[in-house]
Amino acid sequence: MLDGLNRLYRIGGIAFIASGSLFLTKAVLELMTGPPPSNGEDILAWMASRGFLIASTSEVFFFAVLFLVPAIFALYESLAATHRVSAVLGCGILGVTIPILCVLLIVHGRMMFPVYRLQIRSPGIAEFVIALYYGGLHAVAELQAVATFVLSLAMRRGPYGRNIAYLGFATTAFDLVGAYPWAIGPLLWFVSGVFFSAWFVAVGYRLCRMSAAAIPSAAEPTRPEASAGR
Repeated sequence: MLDGLNRLYRIGGIAFIASGSLFLTKAVLELMTGPPPSNGEDILAWMASRGFLIASTSEVFFFAVLFLVPAIFALYESLAATHRVSAVLGCGILGVTIPILCVLLIVHGRMMFPVYRLQIRSPGIAEFVIALYYGGLHAVAELQAVATFVLSLAMRRGPYGRNIAYLGFATTAFDLVGAYPWAIGPLLWFVSGVFFSAWFVAVGYRLCRMSAAAIPSAAEPTRPEASAGR
């Protein structure tokens, strides 16, 4: 059982580090791409002039989301025995964001990748796609802020330590700020992405170093010590 947990923590930790690194790469690419214009004709010109960056962002986005799946399972297992409610709530909310991110990934891909030689050519559709993509990121950022806060509360005492918990609290604040990229500008949005990625990498690094023997599995609660005289 301990070998299985160690393997889960290692895989989950590597997945967290990979996902955080890829989300950071996505943030760098989006900073280089710049914010989209506010009307359809300009959006079409913006997409045409930044085709390679947008296509690269889409590919990186795909793998960043994919690595979230094993990462969330490992994080839940590491917290469930001691903070079950927080683990269910925090990891559950993170899990909810995965299908939303998958839909946004599909939407984002339509900016560059044609399907049956169909691609965005109408200004009205271009405006709709941009509004849907960034509006979806807004909702995801708010969900992730709640999840990060709940999980960071659970991490204050235990193997993760206060430093990761405090980084999580800072990430929560930047997630909320980063939910409004059109209001804060690209640079501050990039900073929010850096904090989000840094928390993922820190959690992943701790999971990789975590000893399964130090954390009882949720499936195997610690047995009470035998009373004296037995």
